Amino acid sequence: MKICDLTQIYSPLGGGVKSYLQAKRQYILDQTPHEHLMIVPGSKTEQVEGGRGKVWRVQGPLVNRTSRYRWLLDLPSLLQILYRENPEIVEAGDPYHAAMLARNWANRRGSDFYMFYHSHFPDAMLRTVLKFAGTWARKWVERVAGDYLRNLADKGKGVFVGSRHLIRVLDGWGVRRLIHLPLGVDASVYHPDSGRDRLEIRRKLGLPLDRPVLLYVGRFSPDKDTALLLRSWMKIGQLHPDPWLGVMVGDGQMTDAVEKFCHHTPQVRRVPFLHDPRELADWYRAADLLVHPGRWETFGLVLLEAQGCGLPAVAFRGGAMDEQAADLESWAWQRSSSGLAEAVVHKIRGLNSSDRQTAAEFVRKNYSWEKTFSRQIQVYANGR
Repeated sequence: MKICDLTQIYSPLGGGVKSYLQAKRQYILDQTPHEHLMIVPGSKTEQVEGGRGKVWRVQGPLVNRTSRYRWLLDLPSLLQILYRENPEIVEAGDPYHAAMLARNWANRRGSDFYMFYHSHFPDAMLRTVLKFAGTWARKWVERVAGDYLRNLADKGKGVFVGSRHLIRVLDGWGVRRLIHLPLGVDASVYHPDSGRDRLEIRRKLGLPLDRPVLLYVGRFSPDKDTALLLRSWMKIGQLHPDPWLGVMVGDGQMTDAVEKFCHHTPQVRRVPFLHDPRELADWYRAADLLVHPGRWETFGLVLLEAQGCGLPAVAFRGGAMDEQAADLESWAWQRSSSGLAEAVVHKIRGLNSSDRQTAAEFVRKNYSWEKTFSRQIQVYANGR
């Protein structure tokens, strides 16, 4: 069986979708007899890897000047690749124009078409529309988005969704054949590593030993609520006068704003995007608390990585990330910078070693890529 994954939500620098695709590809090649075909945007259309794990890049412009994401616009080439490779399974990782083309191709050729709902795209529409049209437009945007998604998914085999929260949202829109499939984590990388002393890891990373270290990992962009996080750092400083250090690991279109903020705020520093997952795991092990400001997440893979390393987390309640929380009680109810800051300060003051054990055990018991992909391959094989 040849399984094709295509998406334009793909950055060479990382992100949840890239982590999912890389882990899936490795599972298929190592644990199954199947072939894997990955089609993602690039600066030009070309095949870059072959064998049982082919990778094609399809030409597309950058989304913006600073982004590492690209629009997948060379649709004639995409269609040619699908005809040439002729996969039995096609999974679209976003709901946009390439997904519509892939669905139509699959239906003509008798292949099975699936979607993975990685990104709650109506939120992106809402953030733009509400700036100009006001809150009255919310229902209109959701209705349009729901109609579009329902039409796209109705002629496919199913829609994989990482959280039950989004299952309920999509079910309310009338989207059928929803398949709950939580993402996983690489336990060989993201684990507590009890064989090493945390203080030694801190020394290696140049972190202070005498104060809490609060960590953010992710893209710097409006959809990741970077501005909210910067406001939260200021309010944490007001609520918690004792010494602490905030660390922001990442890159993105708001990097300049983050750098400027860090220049004027000695309590917060920025670390560029880390390409090596094992290096990132050490930052998780060294820190005291993960701070996640996202209000638009569909899953929150970074939560699993951090908690898998024994790092407790604080984020906002009431969304798709709730299911990935080892300690939901400590999360913020109020979805604002003040609410997040208050929850962070409260958690800092009550941290203990059992929090780290609870976080790591929660991930170990409930989440792994093997669980994710063994279930998914079974769905492919059964056609549901």
